[in-house]
Amino acid sequence: MLFREWWDYFFRGYIDGLITYDKSVDYKYIIEKCFYPLFDKELSSIKPIDVQLCMKNTLGYCNTRQRDAYFLIKRVFREAVSNDFCSKNPVDCIRCPKRITKEVRFFDPLDLEHLFDDDSRLCRMFKLDLWTGLRRGELLALHWDNIDLNRCVIHVCQTLVHTEHGDQIVKTTKSRHDRIIPLHDNAVEILHAIRSRDSPDGFLFRSMGTGKVLGLRGYNRAYIRFYSKQKAKYPDLPYLSPHKLRHTYATYLLWSGADIETLRALLGHVDIATTQRYVHSNMIQMTNAVNNLKFGG
Repeated sequence: MLFREWWDYFFRGYIDGLITYDKSVDYKYIIEKCFYPLFDKELSSIKPIDVQLCMKNTLGYCNTRQRDAYFLIKRVFREAVSNDFCSKNPVDCIRCPKRITKEVRFFDPLDLEHLFDDDSRLCRMFKLDLWTGLRRGELLALHWDNIDLNRCVIHVCQTLVHTEHGDQIVKTTKSRHDRIIPLHDNAVEILHAIRSRDSPDGFLFRSMGTGKVLGLRGYNRAYIRFYSKQKAKYPDLPYLSPHKLRHTYATYLLWSGADIETLRALLGHVDIATTQRYVHSNMIQMTNAVNNLKFGG
């Protein structure tokens, strides 16, 4: 069997409809752009050096994408072996690109003061994002039925995802686990403002033009508009993506005394290793640690 034939078989059996649409499209892109030299080779004839040469095609990508390509091609051959289309996995002899860990970026207090020096529908949406740490899809799928303002909790049980047929709400989260998030008083205040001024019932965040749930790309465009408006007032305001609001929520929770397991539960991570990315120090903490250093008594 040729590699191209197995890839099509593998995709239909192990990828299509089983993972998110965006991820499946990304996997197709990786295979077609990086591993095309293998397409017309028999599976059983592919050597480690053939795969290694293909891995060089990923060098222009970020570290995470390089590692994604490695684990994808390794699984492609692993399943070929398990299905008796070849006897060995050539990727077993190839080293995975080393993980490069970068410090998570987040908004400092002055950035937040300047970013949210506004009183608008968009400001309330992004401010709620900050005070709940929700993923973008979880935020956009919020319905008033998911919110209990008396108990001050949000039931995170659905998310907005991109599909072949457009954005759709699915009755689960990225981690496949529902979770209950307790609300800070500031989040409760924001929700009351949203209910009275923006959306009294149904979904919280809807397109002004269509009245439908605000889409994923619409959310990104809205953030650019919102940020640009604040940047005009505060030229020194740095640009950080809206996902950094979630990072900021996590970072300040840790600095406020939350333990790593509590943070994992609040963020909805399945693997605590994902949560570990937020355990880092800032310059103030490091300076205090150095100033408190003592040798001996």
